[in-house]
Amino acid sequence: MQVRFVDLGGGVRTRCYVAGTAGPNLVLVHGGGAAADTWVRVIEALAQHARVYAPDLIGHGFADYVAPGPGETPQRFQLRHLLRFLDALELDRYVVAGSSFGGLIAALLYFERPKAMEKLILVGSSSVFHPPEKKGGSVSDAAANQLPALTNPSRESIRKRNVGSNFDKSDVFEEIVLAQLTAFGLPGRVEMFQYTTNGLRESANQPAHQVYARLEQIAVPTLVISGRDDPRADWRVVEAEAKRLPKATVALFDRCGHKPFSEQAPLFIETVARFLKT
Repeated sequence: MQVRFVDLGGGVRTRCYVAGTAGPNLVLVHGGGAAADTWVRVIEALAQHARVYAPDLIGHGFADYVAPGPGETPQRFQLRHLLRFLDALELDRYVVAGSSFGGLIAALLYFERPKAMEKLILVGSSSVFHPPEKKGGSVSDAAANQLPALTNPSRESIRKRNVGSNFDKSDVFEEIVLAQLTAFGLPGRVEMFQYTTNGLRESANQPAHQVYARLEQIAVPTLVISGRDDPRADWRVVEAEAKRLPKATVALFDRCGHKPFSEQAPLFIETVARFLKT
């Protein structure tokens, strides 16, 4: 696994984890308030099956902060950034996996460039599967969990943040705590998180910025992964709504919260590898 900093122009430099030399291009899109580090338990194993790219979103991790344009929703703002990233690396065909808010960005990317996307993977994403009237609660819960660590970063506040949506409260994801502590001290992190949570609430009923009403139109094979103990994305809702996808495979993980790729990494790797080969 390597770390690259990709210059996207306009004062935006984006960190990216890269691994693997063969197979499909697999792009991993993290959730709001997280960073590319969230995937570290699975990147090298997935690199045995794909060329893996895990970028930071703008204002997350070690990506530069740029203020969004007036009236621009966070999902469109980050989608525009992701498109520039894909173009900078000259990736014209890819499988995209999105976690939580990243799932919404990944699904919007399908509608932006349907012919470029080979397959889609959606992980613990209430942003995709919860109806508009149910999205506010999960956004508010995420904000309550994340903001103390962002506004007053310390090892302990970050550890508490990391287990907030876990099933196993003893797994603090220690291997990324120091990276998070450093990243949370960079400019614009609090502003970007607040912009993201507020924007998601305000755009919940705007079909152009959501995919819930368009699930039937996602024609590519789609793997849906959700934890049965996820406090953000109710697995019952996810399972029911995923049936609207024309080519869906649903995997529900027991004893797992919001981050299957860290809480159940071996099972996540096995499930994704099988999907990539199918």
